[in-house]
Amino acid sequence: MKKSLLLISVLSLFLLLSGFSHQKHIKIKEVHTTINQFQKTIRYDIKIKNTSNKVIGNEFDYPGYHYWGLEVVVVPGKKLEKLMSMIDHSKYKKMQHSGFGGNGMINPYATAEYHTEYFFKDLKELDKLKKHALDGKLIILDGTNVIAELPLKKE
Repeated sequence: MKKSLLLISVLSLFLLLSGFSHQKHIKIKEVHTTINQFQKTIRYDIKIKNTSNKVIGNEFDYPGYHYWGLEVVVVPGKKLEKLMSMIDHSKYKKMQHSGFGGNGMINPYATAEYHTEYFFKDLKELDKLKKHALDGKLIILDGTNVIAELPLKKE
């Protein structure tokens, strides 16, 4: 029993220490939002800077054309969540996704551009949506691993 608890503790500590592996080397340079009333979507255009001397993201050659590599996801805060269409059957707080795109990796000292789009609930709430569009955080994933978590608003 003690060995099991020790093993779980060590593994938990390892995961905590290895998580967000690029947190200190990733900076949000810009975030712009665009609301499409016809499609009822909000689009986030994000510029992300790599401040390290290493590539962020996986780099490999393969026979295809569309390796997705890094992914950016907006996780809403409480005010934004109330305005957005949310996915019900997930243990994660996820908005209903409409589209995304961007670079598969970020070169050393370079800035990369990404966009991600989500559906909102009601056209009557556009003023609130504009006001609370940056109420949340940006998580950056490399595959299924979260490598950074950053606030959308500059503090």
